[in-house]
Amino acid sequence: KISGEVVGLQDSSVMLAYYFGGKQYATDTAQAINGKFIFTGENELKGGMYLIVLPNQKYFDIIISETHFSFKTDVNDLVGAMTFKNSVENPVFYKYLKFIGKMQEEVTPIRKELETADEKRKEELQKSIIKIDNEVKDFRSSFIKNNSKKFFSKIIQATTEIEIPESPLDSTGEPDKTFPYRFYKKHFWDYVDFSDERMLRTPIFYNKMDQYLDKLTAKHPDSINASADVLINYARANSEIFQYVVSYITSTYERSKIMGMDAVFVHMVENYYLTNQCDWIDSTQLVKIADRAQKIAPNLIGREASEFLDFYGRPFMKDPLGETHTLQEIKAKYTLLVFFGPTCGHCKKVMPKVKSTLDSLINIGVDIKTFAVATEFDKEEWKKFISDQKTSEWLNVADINHDEEGNPVASSDWRDKYDIYSTPVVYLLDKEKRIVAKRISHQQFADIITRE
Repeated sequence: KISGEVVGLQDSSVMLAYYFGGKQYATDTAQAINGKFIFTGENELKGGMYLIVLPNQKYFDIIISETHFSFKTDVNDLVGAMTFKNSVENPVFYKYLKFIGKMQEEVTPIRKELETADEKRKEELQKSIIKIDNEVKDFRSSFIKNNSKKFFSKIIQATTEIEIPESPLDSTGEPDKTFPYRFYKKHFWDYVDFSDERMLRTPIFYNKMDQYLDKLTAKHPDSINASADVLINYARANSEIFQYVVSYITSTYERSKIMGMDAVFVHMVENYYLTNQCDWIDSTQLVKIADRAQKIAPNLIGREASEFLDFYGRPFMKDPLGETHTLQEIKAKYTLLVFFGPTCGHCKKVMPKVKSTLDSLINIGVDIKTFAVATEFDKEEWKKFISDQKTSEWLNVADINHDEEGNPVASSDWRDKYDIYSTPVVYLLDKEKRIVAKRISHQQFADIITRE
């Protein structure tokens, strides 16, 4: 039960919301009459930082650690006029907010004047700013020390800047230029309490996680996997934080539009889900996740493309004349592996662009050949497509088989291995048939080749 009063507030609906995963979510609403309202519920609210949202985009934060308290403020001075009853956390929280607000009021006009001041005046103004900054640092330090058992102290501590020492000298006798970044990243989580699940319901945790994975980590699957493992290891301090971090990273990189990032999803599934560390996932969900990872794993960037072999290890892809071919028989610096449906409308629009780009690359001396796989089972439509698209110089193959009743039959699970659920799909392979790029457009494979 949380009772509130906002003097001057018109009769209206008031919302209680919480921070989670970089967003805010409503958890309750109440009707304000003469500025007074009450949030009540059968279940205890999970601890963290919450918002009281008023009409006209006005809001203020409160800390939920205890769940029976009251507050009073004024609509024209939400922070300055705030008082609490029966709350241990919130009075110290607002003491901090009021002090920071006061310091901001003092420093704002100084910073404004600094923009147009002459050199002599600038020096004086900068000294004033440094003095205020030092006051804020001292206040923060003593606040954390005197309120070490308060949750808000953990929030402040989590925002503490990492102090980077002087860089050591490298082998040339010069300061190591990479040291500040490496030190900062290594100590990035020093001030975050991973054992307290309330940190999830603050704006701080998600923002730091996003900065760590997106800004401080190279956009390469191996780098992200390493950072993910470090973060998850910290998160083991609390089961709810562990679940959130593992789930967030897994779903984020499964959906990523950046080519190659599905390797992070596979890493997460193989190292956390399939090792029985994710007890919040039921067996049905686990099978789906594992199946998805199993389909992606064979065609990760850098891995050798799967050869087209049947369940007995025999090649089966045949050209229109019935001759069998393999990927490995192609000898070229690059192989373009193309999957298309002869009756697919989109394929008919895209393939001329693919052919035109290929022809242009070949004309400037690029050593590239095409292994084109038809995904449908009508041989006549396939031959017509090759003729219409003028792609007879490509190595055109298909897996066209039918059972005794005339139903199409595949010779292997090649559609799963290449994750073919729609067409067209284009892969670029290197000389050793390793995957350089996948699910790319005609322009993308041209850019990749001409960049090298």
